Order: sequence, then C-alpha cells, then structure tokens
Amino acid sequence: MEALTLPLRALLDPVGAIPRAVETRRWLIPLLLVAVLTAAAGAAIALRLDASRLVIPKMQMSGELMKASEREVNEAIEQAQRVALVGGIAKGLLLMPLLVLLLSVVLKVAAWLIGRKALFADLFTVAALTMLPVAVFHGIEVVAALKLEVITPRVAETLVPSSVAALVQMASPALKRVYTAIDLINIWSSLLMGLGFAAASKWSPWKGALFGLFLYVLFAAAFFVGLPGLAPPEGRGGG
Repeated sequence: MEALTLPLRALLDPVGAIPRAVETRRWLIPLLLVAVLTAAAGAAIALRLDASRLVIPKMQMSGELMKASEREVNEAIEQAQRVALVGGIAKGLLLMPLLVLLLSVVLKVAAWLIGRKALFADLFTVAALTMLPVAVFHGIEVVAALKLEVITPRVAETLVPSSVAALVQMASPALKRVYTAIDLINIWSSLLMGLGFAAASKWSPWKGALFGLFLYVLFAAAFFVGLPGLAPPEGRGGG
C-alpha cells in the first residue's frame, strides 16, 4: 500500500515523503504515472487535433495543394493525425522512461562534480519522483482535451499554460524566452529533485532544494533562453 500512497504524499508532503520514497526506492509507480498520463494526454490531443491546419499550409508552401485531389488531401490529413497519435503515445511510453534514465545519469554526474556520494538506484528513484509534477500536468491536459471537440495546433501548444509567458501578451523575444523559463511545473519538479538528491546523498533538504533550483536555472538558461536566441528569426533567410 505504501508504494501507492508515497507518490501522492511526495506531492503533498515532499519534505517528509521523498526521503522515505528514496530510501525504499519507490520509483515504479511514479514512472508508470508519468508514462501513462503523458501517453494519454498525447492520444487525447491527437484524436481531437485539426490536422488540416498543419497539412494544408504545408502543401500550399510546397505547391502540392494545387496538384492534389480532394482524396489525396484528406489522406494526407488522416496520415498527419495518425502520426500525431503515434507520436503522442510514444512520447509517454518510450520518451519519458528514457528521460528518467537520462536525468538519473545527469544527477550521478552532478553528485560526482560536487563531491557527494549517491547510489545510482537511489538517483533513479529521485529522477522518477521528479516527474510527478509532469504527470499531474499531463493529467490536467487529458481532462482539458476531452472537454474540447476540436483542438487546433496553436491551442494544443498552450492547452494547459504553466509558465509566466502565458500571462504576458506583449514582450520582446528575449523576455518571452525568459518568461517561458519561469515555469511552475518545472520549478516544482526541480524542488522535488533537489529534495530527493539531498536524501540520496545525505545532504540537508534546504541545500538539496537550492541545488535542484540551481540545476534548473542552468538548464533553462541553456535550452529556453540561450539556444533559442541563437536561432535565426522566423521569416528571415540566412542568405
């Protein structure tokens, strides 16, 4: 029974429950939750996705729309929806377990860099627990998607907003990237990761929480702010 209740307790009482979950290596239920809910969200969105808004503009740009018959256009739309469905399910069942494994490797390297000792099995549990807020997010996505009859690609991207960027309409591209990095789910996950890392490495909880936030700041600075800023602006060619 504890294996089922610990994930919920980790969300509601992380300081008390996460050390216990790491000690007993309760990684299976969190991993299943994030995998299944992510796959369910991907499937729910794909089944209601208006794929024509993706396919028709693409065919117009390539010049295929003028030459294609109505049947060919409909087949292309159906194919795009099938790809979205398979991709959404694969994201949960394949990508999320790989991300948990990758995160546990990153934590092992981070522990080595700062001179802390932690077993890989404990860090794998930490990585799985880190994904609990992500599971909650995708669970909300499932409910939101099921309430809509049709989902456009733009709506699919912002179906359940979780960052400050969703609240700010007017901002420069640089500021918008910063606002995107201020994401409630990611920050919540980082705090859980830090508390788990502290339990695995016999560190104090407050140091672990700060370390988790520090790792997220590094990640966000690189992947939300830095690298997107290097991409050329849309609508401008490189020549």
